[in-house]
Amino acid sequence: MDKLRFEEARRKLLESPQSKGIGTLAEKTVHAVLKEYYGGGEENKEIPLGGFVADVVSEDGVIEIQTRALYRLERKLETLLPLCRVTVVYPIEDRKYLLDIDPDSGELVSKRLSPKRLKIWHGIAELYGIRKYLGNENLTIRFPVLTVEETRIRATGKKRRADKIDKLPAEMTDEIVIRRNEDILPLIPEGLPEEFTSAEFAKLCRINADTAGKCIRVLAVMGMICECGKQGRCKVWTIKDKGVCTDTNQ
Repeated sequence: MDKLRFEEARRKLLESPQSKGIGTLAEKTVHAVLKEYYGGGEENKEIPLGGFVADVVSEDGVIEIQTRALYRLERKLETLLPLCRVTVVYPIEDRKYLLDIDPDSGELVSKRLSPKRLKIWHGIAELYGIRKYLGNENLTIRFPVLTVEETRIRATGKKRRADKIDKLPAEMTDEIVIRRNEDILPLIPEGLPEEFTSAEFAKLCRINADTAGKCIRVLAVMGMICECGKQGRCKVWTIKDKGVCTDTNQ
C-alpha cells in the first residue's frame, strides 16, 4: 500500500479535464481512482485481450477493478487466467461518510458517518462468485480498505430516499493481499473455537448470517476449513489440521 500514490491518483482524477465534479466521470470515481492507482499511465488502460477489454495491462499482468459482484468476472477469468497473471481488485468500504446536497442550491447540507461498515469478510464472501478459480497460481486478490464519501441529493417531497450521485474515495487505510489460499488464515479472528458453526463464526466476525455462510463456503472451497460433524441441523467446521474432517462436497 502506498498512501502517497493513492492520494496522487485521487488528485489526478479529480483535477482532470474530463472531470467537472463528482459523478461526471465516464466511470464511477472509486473505480477510476483505483484504476489510476494500480494502472498508472493511460497506455496501460482499457487494453483488448482475449476477446475482452482489460482494465489495466502491465508487466505484472492484467489488473481488473471490480467494485461489486465479483461473479461478473467469471467469464473473463476463465479466458485470461490460462494466458497470464490476473489481479482482481475489490475495495472494502471500511468507513463511509454521507454528504447530503440541497437539490435547489447545490450546497452541502450535512455530513455524517454511516453506521454501516464493511469488513474484510464481506470481501471474502464475494469470492464465492469466482470460487472455481481460487487457488489458481495466476490469480491474486487485492482488497484495498477505503474511507469514502458518498454524495447524495437530499430527498424532497414524498421521496423517502436520497438519490446517490457518486462515491469519492477519501483515503486508503490498508490493503489485504491474497496470493495463496494460506494468506486467508491470518484473517481468521482469534477466539474462534476449534470446532464452530456458521452462526458462531458470524458472531465473532460481526457479520450477518448470509455473509458468514458465504465465507464458510469460500474457506471450505479453498481448503482452509472442513466439516467435522453436526450440531443439530447445523454443520460444524474446523480449521484443517486442528481436528478430524469428514468427507463432504462443497
